[in-house]
Amino acid sequence: MADPLTFDVAIIGGGPAGQAAALVLADHDVSIAVIDEQPRPGGQILRQPPRRGADWLPGRSYAALKHQLCRFEALDGVAWLGGRSVLDCQPGRLLVHGPDGTQAIAARHILIASGCQDLAVPLPGWTLPGVYAAGGIQALLKSQHILAGERILLAGTHPLQLVIAEQIIHAGGSVAAVLFAQPQRAMLAPLLRAPATAARRARDLLAGGSAMRTLRRAGVPVHFGTGLARVIGTDQVEAAETSAEISARTITCDAIGLCYGFVPQSALPRMAGAQVVAAGPAGGWRATHDGWMRASAPGIHVAGEVTGVAGAEAARAAGTIAGLGIALDLGLVTPAAAETAARPARRGLAQHRAFAGLLDAIADPRAYLPAPEPDTLICRCEDVPLAPIEQAVATGASANAVKLATRCGMGLCQGRNCEPTLLRLVADAGRPGDPGFTARFPARPVAIGDLLA
Repeated sequence: MADPLTFDVAIIGGGPAGQAAALVLADHDVSIAVIDEQPRPGGQILRQPPRRGADWLPGRSYAALKHQLCRFEALDGVAWLGGRSVLDCQPGRLLVHGPDGTQAIAARHILIASGCQDLAVPLPGWTLPGVYAAGGIQALLKSQHILAGERILLAGTHPLQLVIAEQIIHAGGSVAAVLFAQPQRAMLAPLLRAPATAARRARDLLAGGSAMRTLRRAGVPVHFGTGLARVIGTDQVEAAETSAEISARTITCDAIGLCYGFVPQSALPRMAGAQVVAAGPAGGWRATHDGWMRASAPGIHVAGEVTGVAGAEAARAAGTIAGLGIALDLGLVTPAAAETAARPARRGLAQHRAFAGLLDAIADPRAYLPAPEPDTLICRCEDVPLAPIEQAVATGASANAVKLATRCGMGLCQGRNCEPTLLRLVADAGRPGDPGFTARFPARPVAIGDLLA
């Protein structure tokens, strides 16, 4: 392997948090690398198409993020390491893998801004071609202008599916229906309990109303209190069966987007030895931090969704604070100057997190998740169905013991998809607080030949 690339700061993630931190640090004489699995910056919220046109992600909701992206792309002296996955993260060093094989990176400070992922929700038929995480359907639209199917059904508990459905309609697609598993009153109750927080984000709530009007004009039915029971099909999705008596219990479709919430991408902070805690109602783990976004591991900072899913604007604010915190630790700013500069970001972050808590309450999936059957695959990588997992859990086994007994979590995704389901099963068996799987090297799949080289 070649000698390590050396930087003052290595930022993992080119989304809103990583960009914001880089913009802060670029004002100082430091060497910066930004590493991302995508070839171009933007993160999931600003997935870039091969050629960015004037009509790319129109609308006011994306304007500030696109402005920051343009500023980031114009930076001189920041090494953009796109198309690379981080295989190992330890204080002071990284191992990344890309088109040229593996490369070690040494850095005095590491910022983990690795984002989040859709909560994987097992149900009968979910492994059929045509079943997507709703974020995957949205990513195809944003980055490639591709519709996932000719007739798309969205189902879950999260309001984001209204936005995605509206985007599908604007792209010329057809939405079979939008299904909210919870009753409408369950979605309105959190708003009534926190009127001040709701009022501060009235624009976001009105966007949901605008999406509903778009869907109504397009003739798209939106059902509440209607969950998804199973996916029907032989070689691909053909229909979906709902769990409530609506006008059509079976809905014809050729693609389904599951939208039950999001969990932080916590593998790297866990690998680095940073403390994590339970993230929220959707499950997963979030990295803890102090007021400057320092994690508990030395030289490691965290920002954005890896600290708790709160949206792109919260990630921007956290990235700004993290950048100032790293500048402070490097002796580039005084404590007083850093505190003054961080004040607006702190205020914004608190407001965004309050609204995120409101969304968590609205979209809480725990009482509305579909019921898998004994032969439903929970771990898709290793083809492990529910039955042997339940048997292992019934013996009192921990998540790691279930992993050893059944291979659940040993596959390419490193348990990212199956761990939340397994931890719910363990908690339902009377053992909440299980720490989950131990993070293992490598964090992403890699060819043996690249490691040997």
